[in-house]
Amino acid sequence: MDSSDDEAVQGTNFTSDVNKYTKLGEKKIQRLRNLDLFVLDNTMRETTVGSLRGHTLENKKLIYQEVKKCKFQYFVIESFNHENRVGDVLLKELIEKGEDMSYAVGFSEVWESIVEKVPQDEPIPIGMRKCKEYGVKHVIFEIDLMYYKVDYETFNMTEVCKMVGNRIRWMRENVAKDSKMFFNLRDFGDTMTNHPDRIWKLTNFLASLPAEERIAGIAFEDVGKYHKDLLGGWTKAVRKEMQRCGWKDGELIFHQHEQWGTMHGDVLEVLAMGATGVWCGLCAEGAAMGHADSCTTILNLIRLGNKKVLKKFNCKHLRDAAINVTKIVTGLPPSPRQPIYGERAIDMVFGFVFSGVADDASIYTDGFDLAEFLGLEKTIRISNMANPPMILEKLKVTFGEDPQFTMKMAEDMKDQILENTVDEKRKEEYNSQAGLAMLFDQAGGQLTKIMSDIIIESTNNTLHINDIIAQIKEDWEVWDVKDGVKDNQITFDHFYKGFMAPYFGCYTCEDSQVALGCLDIDTDGNIDWFEFRTFLVWAGRQYPGTKDKQELLDHAFRHGLIPAMKDELDKKREEKRIANGK
Repeated sequence: MDSSDDEAVQGTNFTSDVNKYTKLGEKKIQRLRNLDLFVLDNTMRETTVGSLRGHTLENKKLIYQEVKKCKFQYFVIESFNHENRVGDVLLKELIEKGEDMSYAVGFSEVWESIVEKVPQDEPIPIGMRKCKEYGVKHVIFEIDLMYYKVDYETFNMTEVCKMVGNRIRWMRENVAKDSKMFFNLRDFGDTMTNHPDRIWKLTNFLASLPAEERIAGIAFEDVGKYHKDLLGGWTKAVRKEMQRCGWKDGELIFHQHEQWGTMHGDVLEVLAMGATGVWCGLCAEGAAMGHADSCTTILNLIRLGNKKVLKKFNCKHLRDAAINVTKIVTGLPPSPRQPIYGERAIDMVFGFVFSGVADDASIYTDGFDLAEFLGLEKTIRISNMANPPMILEKLKVTFGEDPQFTMKMAEDMKDQILENTVDEKRKEEYNSQAGLAMLFDQAGGQLTKIMSDIIIESTNNTLHINDIIAQIKEDWEVWDVKDGVKDNQITFDHFYKGFMAPYFGCYTCEDSQVALGCLDIDTDGNIDWFEFRTFLVWAGRQYPGTKDKQELLDHAFRHGLIPAMKDELDKKREEKRIANGK
């Protein structure tokens, strides 16, 4: 066999391996894509556990509103105990105001008293009693199957199941016949490792109840201790036992804490292996190092093509909700590098299927706009390519209705733009409020009070912004001479290394390259200083409180360049769609 034949065999073997091992994950991805995710929202409780400062009643109200906006049906209202917590006060107030509490869920222990290492059936736990007092129909029972204060030889699994049955009956007889109940296996991983028979016994008991007596499902959690492959295997075992007993519609919901940076991958693995949902908060704030939040989990399902979550939840509000709850809980915005809802999450727009021009990208984007999800609003951008109708609309959107805002005025402004363009070294900016007002003034318009105030504020800040831009120009010149010629132009590659890298996760991706066209006006493959400076001037005018060059660059990229690049990408995608006859 010559070398070419040997190479062909090796290539065939490699391709075979790729196909073989890829198929191992295809079923998991398919399940995630088709999963009808159940979410039991725990934002009002989980974020309290993780907060370094106590929640006020007003905090709780604001969080409650965010949860409602996301359209999560079931939500934890409080983990009841003998104290009168803020959640109790909120619950009373919501009931008095006539809020629908028919989907509210409370926490309760399965047992409250332990005598000589044996849990007692009496008294009825306070959580259950408060559910009755407030009319909270649904409950998550917390249960431990390896608690060191319990003798599981005496209080064996037969006794455990007997008590569990008593709790189910009490809730139905004293609170609501249609109560949705979950039993949370609080020490799931440790019990699976040391006493898996206990998990089996309880699962078998719950799954074997007559159909009319069955509860909503089983909940379980991990503190970040166990590897995803173990969690996934255990999940599959529990799910199969539920199915063997005929409990096919029972929910199996998971809650994962952070420990080793794997929490979101763990959740996806567990869902792929048979879990039906999650119980968690909107944002990662939670006990210890935080937890896997619903915002991140749901967006991960969307990126895999899951359209059911798009119909079930208000996905376009998820990111705002996660940001708002983080601010409510901590007093600060999320970490800039927090995936999905951190400030730097806009990197995702470039280099991923949501913004890609790939032929099959529509299977992921249908019905969902990631740019909108990330807060990158579509805006009218005024350049020498803008027509009078666009200019007129921009005027009205920016400053409201005014008798002066006519098509004739818009045409005059267009003429002024073209006149300004004659001077190659004069690159004006017209997209900030100040820039648009100045153009209006140059074209013969009578400045309104609002326009005058904006221009005055911008003018007062001009020297400061010009100083900052001069500092950035010094950085620019370092890259300008890299090609041996100082000509106020740098290559895409140098622009990425010098300015763009902090904001983009992928520069070589096709969509990032296409999007950079918004800066390559003359399509010569270079970035012109005057084009870049236009965005810096815009940022200085639009954000007059800017302190330094880093902040100016942040505003220019995040609020100016990246939205403009997204517009460029959308235009190319539309052109491609039309060319393909779609």
